Formats: sequence, C-alpha cells, structure tokens
Amino acid sequence: MKIKKISVNFLAATAGLVLSTSAPALAQDNAVRRSWGAEAREEMAQLAPLAGDWVVTELDYGADGEWHAEDATYRETTRFLLDGMALRIDPAERPAKAWRLETTIQYDQNRDVFRLVALDDTWGNLDVFEGDFDADGRLVVTNLRVDTPYVGPDGSRTHFRLTFTITDSAHNTLFIESTGDAGETWRPFQRLERSRFGSEAG
Repeated sequence: MKIKKISVNFLAATAGLVLSTSAPALAQDNAVRRSWGAEAREEMAQLAPLAGDWVVTELDYGADGEWHAEDATYRETTRFLLDGMALRIDPAERPAKAWRLETTIQYDQNRDVFRLVALDDTWGNLDVFEGDFDADGRLVVTNLRVDTPYVGPDGSRTHFRLTFTITDSAHNTLFIESTGDAGETWRPFQRLERSRFGSEAG
C-alpha cells in the first residue's frame, strides 16, 4: 500500500508539473470565425492602390545619417491573389543586390490583424510580421510578437518595423526601421519609393 501511495503522489506531482509548464495562451487562440472571407476581402481592399507595376527606387540609411540611393532602380509587380484574399509582391530583379524577396500580405479576420510573410532566396528566413493601420492611415507591421528576427553572426537579434504609406494611386512608400532592443528604440534602415510604371514621376 505504501508503494502504491508513493506512485499516486508521484503521478499527481508530474501532472501538475506538465500543466504548470505548458505554453501560455495567446490572444489569437481565442479566435472566432465571423464570416467566410467577406471581412478579410473588405480589409484587403484598402491595399488596392498597392497593386500594379512599379518603378522602385531603393535607399539605404547610412552610418552618416544620410539616405543613399542604389545605382539603379528596378521594376516590381504587386498583384492580388485568391479573389482579393491576399496581396503578393513578386520577387524583383534588383541590379544592385543579388538576392530576391517574395512578400505576401493577408488580413486575418478572426484575429483582426494584417499579417505579412516575407521569404528571400539568400538568408532563408521566413519572416512573419503583424500589425494594422495606424491613425494616419498607414499599414504598420512588425515581427516582434511572432519573434522572427535577423540573427547576426555575433548572436545579435534585429527585428524590423515596416510602414506602408499610400501617397496616391501612382505613388507609395515602404519605410523600414530596425531595432536591436526588442522595440524600445527604432532607427531608419531602408526606404523604398514606388512610382507606378508609365506615370509621370512626382
């Protein structure tokens, strides 16, 4: 009987340990489906001005605190997928940098969040960003909550914040900032200025 009692106590303690060390619940675990995609398409329609063919000027933020343009601009195509359910920025041939990037944006209507997924052919890091429109009408997403940072050779972790600003139907800007302290401070990293192909440069 004594051995049996010890076994029961051990099992109870083990079960308690498993329960106490389980992963914490996320807000999105309580997601509830509200419609069959209608809300998602309505939210994605706000990004319609981003669709089309673009001439992109890419600028990097230097250590001198100045923006430096690449040697050449490049063409880029952004298109809707799945009957307006997602927006895809196709990989562009970038003369100044060899690596290519593919980006998809989608609205999760069950969790009320825009999600951006980016994958390149060099670093191999499937980067996931989440966010929403801010008070100024800009789509702002970060990879902080999902925690998909760029990890440097020294073990440093760099997260990013992406801000899409739609100036008008022929112009938009993607402003990229980086943080090395989990979002406590941000610094400019890169800026992509897009002009619709065939339009007059503003």
